[in-house]
Amino acid sequence: MKSRLASLFIAALLPVAAHAADCPSADTAGRGFVLENGGARSEFSKAEGQIVKSVNHFSDSSQQTVFSFAGLFDLARFSKSEQYAMHPLSDLSRIVPLKKGARANIAFVQLGPNELADTRWNLELTVAGQETFSLGECKYKVLRIKQVTKNGNEQVDVLSVLYSPDLQATLAKVYDEGTADEYTVRYDSIQSLTQ
Repeated sequence: MKSRLASLFIAALLPVAAHAADCPSADTAGRGFVLENGGARSEFSKAEGQIVKSVNHFSDSSQQTVFSFAGLFDLARFSKSEQYAMHPLSDLSRIVPLKKGARANIAFVQLGPNELADTRWNLELTVAGQETFSLGECKYKVLRIKQVTKNGNEQVDVLSVLYSPDLQATLAKVYDEGTADEYTVRYDSIQSLTQ
């Protein structure tokens, strides 16, 4: 009787264990993970040093490969419609780990067939705060980082990213922050990458 009750107890627990959330962590992110939303599936994998590679598959069947610095900002993007690369002039080794209140100014030149590579650009990073971000059943500590891109003195782009230092990935981007036109592009789910 006891063994039968034990068997029933174990059987009752199996469905719960089988449906436990697959939440990649700082310890497992290096093996790769997948972030998804309604229009994209992004496969992240660690490359050499602080380089993170993501392959983005979009709902229109297009694909884009991105190489980023620690998953924080793009160093290169390649697709059928875009070939973009930047060469940092600043020492990137001092940027991570990021903490609340931290600031970084990254000088770079854009590289490409139509670029002169003689114009200095700047990417200004300001860690504005820390919050919790949910991807399905998984929760992550993220940093809200304001990114300002300038071409010389001209401000070209401003947005905030919700960045997970544990995953080395940007989980959401907030555009037109603080205005009536504010909108967020975010991932909705995460799982480990299965090879």
